[in-house]
Amino acid sequence: MTKLEQKQALETILFVATRPLSPKQLAEMIGDCDSREVRDLVSELNTVYEKTGRIFRIDSAADGLQMHTLPEYKKWAQALETVKIIKLSPAVMETLAIVAYKQPLTRAAIEFIRGVDSSHTLRRLMQQKLVRIVGREMLPGRPGLYGTTKNFLEVFGLTKLKHLPALSELDMNKLPEESQLEFPLEPEDE
Repeated sequence: MTKLEQKQALETILFVATRPLSPKQLAEMIGDCDSREVRDLVSELNTVYEKTGRIFRIDSAADGLQMHTLPEYKKWAQALETVKIIKLSPAVMETLAIVAYKQPLTRAAIEFIRGVDSSHTLRRLMQQKLVRIVGREMLPGRPGLYGTTKNFLEVFGLTKLKHLPALSELDMNKLPEESQLEFPLEPEDE
């Protein structure tokens, strides 16, 4: 397989993929290349996209690679309703931030930090697949330990949790009243 054919295969796979794919998965799908070569191909493709003024790039998301439209062009993508926008209240965003920065932790720990009942906000975050139970505490009743999901990483454009901004970097005075998050729509089950 020539390098051009490898690039074409990679571009085709990422164009139709509905979720991030790891370089190893991509290498297996393309065949005749390894993870390092996939990264090199991505770098070359992104250089071509930038030089030719394309409106998309191949970016790292969660544990893999995914093709994304540049932010300044998202309004046209949203017109097709390929992206689901949900609104999260300040309480839900506060709970999500606590889980993201302190995970894994129990509901009781979240409620201790927030000072209010968080069962509804946790349920909402679990419905949106941003938070999940990642384990059980070794206490009576075996309370669940909450942590973020791969979907959380995808939605916030992170590759790893360590890429979250440091709390000292955040300006708490500029928090929005309500946040909007964009989720790729899941394909319909047939």
